[in-house]
Amino acid sequence: MLIDLDREDLIALVKGTRPDYSVMDDELISFCGEYSGGFSEEWRWNYSFCVGITEEELYNMYLTCKNSWNEK
Repeated sequence: MLIDLDREDLIALVKGTRPDYSVMDDELISFCGEYSGGFSEEWRWNYSFCVGITEEELYNMYLTCKNSWNEK
């Protein structure tokens, strides 16, 4: 299957995922969001995380988040 994604599509893909704890220290991922531990234990993407990030970096960030759950 071949899909043509634009920048907005890639941003939506990234925002639709969250990283496993094992990759939260990744430089780009930690720049773009934050983990709140304790009772809530949740990941939040920064609202302006896509500023200055290339489409290739967005796609790689999506793959890193998605694949981090398969490594267990």
